[in-house]
Amino acid sequence: MTAASAQPRTDRFDMDPRPVPFTIRSSQKVHGGLALGAALVAVGFAASASTSPTGVLRWIAAAAFAVLAVICARALTVGDMLVADDVGIRLRIGNEWIGTRWEDIDQVTVLKRRHPLDDGRIAVHLQDPGPVLGAMPSSSRKRTDANRRLTGSSLAVPFGLTARPSNGEVVQALHMLADARCPVREQL
Repeated sequence: MTAASAQPRTDRFDMDPRPVPFTIRSSQKVHGGLALGAALVAVGFAASASTSPTGVLRWIAAAAFAVLAVICARALTVGDMLVADDVGIRLRIGNEWIGTRWEDIDQVTVLKRRHPLDDGRIAVHLQDPGPVLGAMPSSSRKRTDANRRLTGSSLAVPFGLTARPSNGEVVQALHMLADARCPVREQL
């Protein structure tokens, strides 16, 4: 008897029949570095400020950098922005999660990154967006309207410098998860 034949049959094969979920998460390193840098610059401006007219401008600059530090620190708490699995896709719009099954999606378009400072984008085009978008709170609806004006789709998530996909081959990963239930296309 060999060591391989002594193992149970399920331990011999390392194949998972279910596809691996695909996620897009905010980049902790980028947001952490920006938060720390903005906080240090804010402290520097505040330390050199005074009550003179030039000093008041330094207080304003310190406040602006402090606000930037808080915004970047808040981005550290954001987890996943998009989760795609064998059931469907869920996107975070603000603090709301919007999910839909693969069967309800007309198509998914992926705009790849063209250079390191460029953002890519995953846009989800629903067959009937009315019920999904109508059930959202007004604050999320405002964001989806702005998203539609900027990207052509109400449900779109950027990825790139500040948001990282779990798999570098975005189109292939989404195509495997969609499993012919909806087309996944690369936008040129």
